[in-house]
Amino acid sequence: MIHDIPQRIFLDTNIYIIGVAQENSNERKILELVGFQEPAPVEIIVSEELFDQILRVSKRLYGKDWGSQIVSRIWQKLQVIYVSFTSEEWLNIEKLGLIPREDIGVYLTASKGETQCFVSANYKLIRCLVQETKEFECLTPEEFVNKYL
Repeated sequence: MIHDIPQRIFLDTNIYIIGVAQENSNERKILELVGFQEPAPVEIIVSEELFDQILRVSKRLYGKDWGSQIVSRIWQKLQVIYVSFTSEEWLNIEKLGLIPREDIGVYLTASKGETQCFVSANYKLIRCLVQETKEFECLTPEEFVNKYL
């Protein structure tokens, strides 16, 4: 049974990188669903932290211009909700010790954007979020595709 697609989705860095790089991947199917090719009725939560990660990872893997093209396409094609957070908010989450330090910015982006569904191939982060916050649905790319496509 296919469920109604969440209207506010956070896609982790790996969804953009793999989705653009690998044509037949679940990540590509997700990008197509949310509007990377054609407009779609979903809102995508983004932040400076997410863009920094996309640029940093893609530069390491594919060269400096590749990540810029992804970020540009996000702004041009997707219905984005841009959120920001303060260093104080970041420190408050770090003090709780529930979320790995390297994932705090991603978590805050999804949380402040009031996401309904968090999609990531980072199993450790997803497991942590589901167990500790229960704030939003957390799915791997495969789980998302199986549930919503």
